[in-house]
Amino acid sequence: MTGSGALVGTVLGVRAIPMFLLAPLSGVAADRFPRRRLLQASQVLAAVVSFSVGIALALGMVGTWMLVVFTILMGATNVIDRPARLSTAFDLVAREDAMKAVALNTIGFSLMRIVGPAIAGYLIAGVGAAGCFLIQGVLYAASALVVLTVVFPGARPRTGRSAMADMQEMLRYAATHRAMRVLIVLGVLPYLLLIPVWNTLFPIYAKDEFAAGAPGLGLLLTAVGAGGTLGGLIANALARVERQALMQAGWIVLMASAIVGIAASPTLAVAAAFGFVAGVAEMAHTASNMATVQMAAPETMRGRVASLTMLYPAMISTGSFISGPLADLLGARGASLALATAAIVAVAALYFITPQVREMRLK
Repeated sequence: MTGSGALVGTVLGVRAIPMFLLAPLSGVAADRFPRRRLLQASQVLAAVVSFSVGIALALGMVGTWMLVVFTILMGATNVIDRPARLSTAFDLVAREDAMKAVALNTIGFSLMRIVGPAIAGYLIAGVGAAGCFLIQGVLYAASALVVLTVVFPGARPRTGRSAMADMQEMLRYAATHRAMRVLIVLGVLPYLLLIPVWNTLFPIYAKDEFAAGAPGLGLLLTAVGAGGTLGGLIANALARVERQALMQAGWIVLMASAIVGIAASPTLAVAAAFGFVAGVAEMAHTASNMATVQMAAPETMRGRVASLTMLYPAMISTGSFISGPLADLLGARGASLALATAAIVAVAALYFITPQVREMRLK
């Protein structure tokens, strides 16, 4: 609509607003209210928003401002959904299987990232953007119904404290627990510096670098999703490795190196191959980090600690504010190199400064 990388980054970046404002409250809600209802509410809201945008597109009423509002509302649905979804995995399986449960969840997510982008470009050509949003709304509504089939454990005991006291307890824990601080930083880094490449720079690669249009963008995103599926399987296989923090640092370096490869790629096919490697590293890192964050938390605080991981997608949005203008300044390839270099330098600094990265062991 605009031809501006900065505006693409802005539209994606505003998704961080509800995440920063509401994430701690969503964690408190996940520990205090039935998680089934929270999951259903998030999917119903997402369906309503998707249907609304699809109808507006069909009527030719969509402007940049409406896409900004859509992004903010969809960010709010994720805020409601994510802490309840992540902590539910620990409700449904034994602790020793929790890492594998989280890995299986990332595999499912990655499979959908293959299926979705693989057909999205052709759907846009066939039924238009409006049709894509309407189909998305149907799928969100179906997701809300699927939650009804999950058998959740009984109600959790009430603490007798206020929601504000519960939130303050979580923030104190996150600020004072050394291992938790390191895990959060390791979790944030790729979402701030590397994953925005998919959302903000891949459309520019597809349009300007490879002249491949929507199908080319679909191929790049599908390659990342396919790699993510393998990454989830690898995370599942490595679930009992003790030094998860060190392994997460290694995955970040591999992901950054793959993005350097994308920046140097002469063709779309080569870029997709490097995207596959980046997807492997992304999902293996994510599964490990999200599981270890929750395993490091007390059971009674798991939903609230899970809300800290809402910083991760918020960092994608924040990173979009960085990567979009960088693309306007340096081009998509130059921006990719700058972001990947910054990530590798940050991991190296953590490794040498923080002994927790080298010594933390999974208990």
